[in-house]
Amino acid sequence: MKNLKKALLISISIFLTINTFAQSRENRLNLTFESKSEKLTSAIGWKINKETGKWFDNNNVIEDRACPKYWVSYVPQNFKWIQFSTIKQNGIELYVLLYERLGGEYKYPNIREDWEPNTQTHFMVIDSTEYKKLQNAINDKGAKDIKITSKISGSMSDRYKILGGEHLYNEENLVAKITIALEKKGYSETCFIINSQKVDGVDVVRFRLPESCYSSEKDFKDGYFEAKLEEFNKLLLK
Repeated sequence: MKNLKKALLISISIFLTINTFAQSRENRLNLTFESKSEKLTSAIGWKINKETGKWFDNNNVIEDRACPKYWVSYVPQNFKWIQFSTIKQNGIELYVLLYERLGGEYKYPNIREDWEPNTQTHFMVIDSTEYKKLQNAINDKGAKDIKITSKISGSMSDRYKILGGEHLYNEENLVAKITIALEKKGYSETCFIINSQKVDGVDVVRFRLPESCYSSEKDFKDGYFEAKLEEFNKLLLK
């Protein structure tokens, strides 16, 4: 009888322990875009050729020579469209700079052979303080290089979209990547540099797509995108 009671008590103890630590499965709650600006789809890319000293212009690409279509995916500073969106994390509004560009990877990277172009969407998340700095810089038209910084950035591509699921090139997977990036902030900073000024009587905004802060200021002196202020303002959310 004693052994039976002992066995019963052990069974109850095990049952209670299992139930104490058991948890139901819950999907991660990804963020959603609260609002979106219009898309900027055109800007002139300017870059100086250091050998000739001549400035070259290309639509939506920063390259130091005339850039044919087949070469665009090799050039980091190119875009199809740029847009601002907002998200909320724990009730705090954040701003997401989004842009789609052509990119690619080598099938055999060690020997740099068989380039495979793809389409990519990049994101950079900033807080309200940095966004306000961006707005002030644009309205100031002071011809000063203003650096907007963030430690939250990333990208997705359509390279493996045929696999489906998390590889699909869609907004759901993009937002999932942004959600993960917010949970695991990086250490290196990404910079978005802009310069608002008047050129030949026309208000313009010069900028580069977000890149490493390490080289952004130096690169900005040699090449940038330029758009009319009225066109660039379409990106801004009120």
